[in-house]
Amino acid sequence: MASICASFQGLSLGAAAAKRAPAKLSFSATLRGTPVVASTSKAVVRSEGFTVYAAQNSLKRQRTSEKARLYNKSKKSEIFTRSKKVFMEIDALVKTGAKTEDEFKNAEALIAAAFKTIDNSVAKGVLHKNTADRRKSKLCRYKTRALEQLGLYTAASA
Repeated sequence: MASICASFQGLSLGAAAAKRAPAKLSFSATLRGTPVVASTSKAVVRSEGFTVYAAQNSLKRQRTSEKARLYNKSKKSEIFTRSKKVFMEIDALVKTGAKTEDEFKNAEALIAAAFKTIDNSVAKGVLHKNTADRRKSKLCRYKTRALEQLGLYTAASA
């Protein structure tokens, strides 16, 4: 921004525009066709560096957004896959009629793996904390309801 200001410091309106009222450098003036002639009265000082155009910024933003979208998509897909494995395992246990809570050990291992994936997604910013808590609660409720359905668990009365 400083280089832009520095480059405009040495500019003055030329002779054609000086005869009339001072022309304002604005968008509406250019639409009216007001001639603005620039001439340098002194040397323009530029700071060393490079110019970044708005198009470059937007293109880089598109590239980084696409990478982030694909990363987030893969993490969310992993969460859904692990959750589905938990649900299928619990459904299979209910269908076979599990007799003890020890038969749910495999399902608990799958739940632990799903929890780890969900917590990792929160740490990486893929999921919001409340969303992650809701998904974990859903897994636990599914297991608890299956245990209640099989008569292996009774909810504590309040």
